[in-house]
Amino acid sequence: MTTDVGHEPVALSRVHRPRVLLPWRASSFPADWDEVFGRSPCPVGLTVEVGFGDGRFTVARALAEPTMRFVGLEVSSGSLQRALKRIERSGASNVRLAKAGAHVALQQLIAPASLDALVVNFPCPWPKEKHAKHRLLSRRFLALAGSRLKAAGPADAGLDGAGEVRLATDHPEYLGYALEEAAATGLYDVLRPEAPEGVFETKYALKWRDQGKPLHYAVFRRNAVEAPEHPHLERPDTMPHALLRGQLPLEQPFTKVVLPYADGHVILHEAMRSLGGEDGRGRVLVRATVEEDAMRQQLLVVAQQRGVDEVIVRLETFGDPLVTPTARGCVHAVTEWLLASGELSVKARNY
Repeated sequence: MTTDVGHEPVALSRVHRPRVLLPWRASSFPADWDEVFGRSPCPVGLTVEVGFGDGRFTVARALAEPTMRFVGLEVSSGSLQRALKRIERSGASNVRLAKAGAHVALQQLIAPASLDALVVNFPCPWPKEKHAKHRLLSRRFLALAGSRLKAAGPADAGLDGAGEVRLATDHPEYLGYALEEAAATGLYDVLRPEAPEGVFETKYALKWRDQGKPLHYAVFRRNAVEAPEHPHLERPDTMPHALLRGQLPLEQPFTKVVLPYADGHVILHEAMRSLGGEDGRGRVLVRATVEEDAMRQQLLVVAQQRGVDEVIVRLETFGDPLVTPTARGCVHAVTEWLLASGELSVKARNY
């Protein structure tokens, strides 16, 4: 393993090898990249790659640009494992990976106007019209990206230092879609340069090239137009909860619940009674799903007797959930289910 002091790679022992896979849900929002990568005596930049596949392009760029910090985002466990092995073999010390979707990672981990480049190589084109809503480079996502990329300075100062979205695709319709969506935001100037070395050497690029498909490359460079704000989600000191008066009804009938809440949906799948543990018997655990436009979370809500005549219903910290407005709806849904028993009344709703 190696690290960089200036531009020279220096060997690292396994004992001091940095943690490549980030436990990002437990990190600060936005992430402190100096803490993640270590402070550098040289100016450093930040590049995020969405869907890095087996990591070959990420690693190649990291080795070629030792003063750039690279953060790869991926939701596939298999791709993460392959990329982790490739990074270890390469000795690249300026790469970190996160198992996270692009929307959530950009909003939570990246500070406004701090990102040098967002790399999107061969995203799924979702070619059917009914699936177009799943395309990554929508105007909604590009507006979020625009808030995180470094903006250009005044017109008379040139564009040096402006952040970029860099897209490679084999799908001309997807390219056209991205161009239209970027134009709709008003935040980008479009460039059509030659693709940098290695862009068309990724796993999928080689596959499409072997099939004779034309490959396309475009750069969406951030202009000086002010981007809309996209605040980070809160990390509350106290998890969302409700306090109820009465005794927890352990035999309360349960059926699946689907509840619209805030900007998404809450689904309660099943309720389970605890057989024991450090908090004793008599707890009820409810398995829930929160579905929002850019995120899907699997959560647990616990209902527990707390004192002679008080029940607490709270969102569990298990799995480091992101406390979105819709995630708060899980507590509301479980609270309403328990109130339907007629044996409880509301003391406080803190969600």
